[in-house]
Amino acid sequence: MTLKLTARWVLGFDGADHLLFEDGEVVVDGGRVLHVGHRSSAPADRHEDFGQALLAPGFVDLNALADVDTTILGFGGKIAPGAKAWSSEYAARPRDVLTPDQMLTAARGAFCQLMLSGITTALPVTSLLFRQWAESGAEFDAIAGLAGELGLRLFLGPSFRSHVNVMERDGRIGQVADEMSGLAGLAEAVAFIERNRGAHGGLVSGLLVPSTIETCSDELLLRTAEAAQSLDVPFRLHCCQSLTEADLIWKRSGKSSIAHLRDLGVLSERALLPHAIDLGGPRADPALSEADRAALAGSGATVVHCPLVVGRGGRRLDNFARFRDEGIRIAMGTDTAPPNMLMNLQIGLAMARMDEPEATRPADYFRAATLGGAQALGRPDLGRLEEGAAADIVAWDLSALDIQPVHDPVEALFLMPPGLRARHVWIAGRRVVSDGKIAGVDEARFAADMQAIFEQLRESYEERHQEGHSWPTLFPSAFPVRRKNETSKHWEGEHS
Repeated sequence: MTLKLTARWVLGFDGADHLLFEDGEVVVDGGRVLHVGHRSSAPADRHEDFGQALLAPGFVDLNALADVDTTILGFGGKIAPGAKAWSSEYAARPRDVLTPDQMLTAARGAFCQLMLSGITTALPVTSLLFRQWAESGAEFDAIAGLAGELGLRLFLGPSFRSHVNVMERDGRIGQVADEMSGLAGLAEAVAFIERNRGAHGGLVSGLLVPSTIETCSDELLLRTAEAAQSLDVPFRLHCCQSLTEADLIWKRSGKSSIAHLRDLGVLSERALLPHAIDLGGPRADPALSEADRAALAGSGATVVHCPLVVGRGGRRLDNFARFRDEGIRIAMGTDTAPPNMLMNLQIGLAMARMDEPEATRPADYFRAATLGGAQALGRPDLGRLEEGAAADIVAWDLSALDIQPVHDPVEALFLMPPGLRARHVWIAGRRVVSDGKIAGVDEARFAADMQAIFEQLRESYEERHQEGHSWPTLFPSAFPVRRKNETSKHWEGEHS
């Protein structure tokens, strides 16, 4: 059945770049785009017109939040030392804080949030802080099922690692190693990819997910790169995201993180690297930073830019325009709550203009969130609307009072209030969001479930902390909290 979608604006693709059609149409059949251009009288089995709207390709999120986010803890900037680490004592007896059903509920809720923000392709990321060690193939079989249930396009694989960072009582950062668990995790990930390739009507594709560079041994990194080559899939490795990481890699190899990957021979077009904010080793040596950028550009690796989460920590990419001009591939990720791509585009552009006001434009960030992600995945049928492309389409309402006035339909996405939802979303030709809602989803129940899971995760920080501090002490509130004492029925003063 052919479906014709029309709107005031359609963002098509001319073979080289995005192109706006005023009074445009998109014709879809069988999950693929048949035609993009100006409105025509060509027949279709069904025609829907969206008026003052922009029809655009869906976003590609290479670091998509897939759990209940706890990075928001400490957002106020008053985090106690060791709050977000395992103690060495806990490392001897770790556990999964959530049940498999709770983890699946968290993923389902996060995926709904992704789709509501116009994300049609997602590479999930979850925290290993609350895991016994890493993720399992069995739980990811269930997550793959969400692709069929919700209609979201997913690149998937369970995360694995051979080391975990721990905080000692004297404040030093150490590591606990389990090389066999790391290699077993890689084998489990390979098996998952082989049995789920093309599942759920082609919505599921494989992805290898070594956790972070400092928690993966050189042997595990090498074997991961070899497996990615053999399976013809990308791998995502969190890299250059903290001074702790930079220091640990320097102690291991005497090199920066990027130089270490380069000299191991694992940098390639298959490498997806969040977040690239700590180049040049622990001292951010300018010469080493320049060499790191050259290595990234020469390898074809993709930097996964997540401006919202790093911006909340007072950091930023240094800098978007230079990376682009030096030939480094850049794509986008969400990585935090809310997993909203528009918020990341908006804050990313604002941060980039702090470095070079005239050097970065909305189109640069929109390309990164569409074409950049598709290129990183080796999927030229994603991130664009042209004949033969996947019918992953988002309708953005440009008629709402909240976003008036509108000068340019793409720039309007960077100017609209954060949090506004996509009006409609299609993935592989299936409408998954209609009038800002996901069919069959009880949002109030989802919200309550996610809040309950968050509170359970928050309570678990005390058992991991090296001094056993509870969450109110680890993550103080913006203002003092007076809690009701349920036993005495009196009010208890507490500065949380």
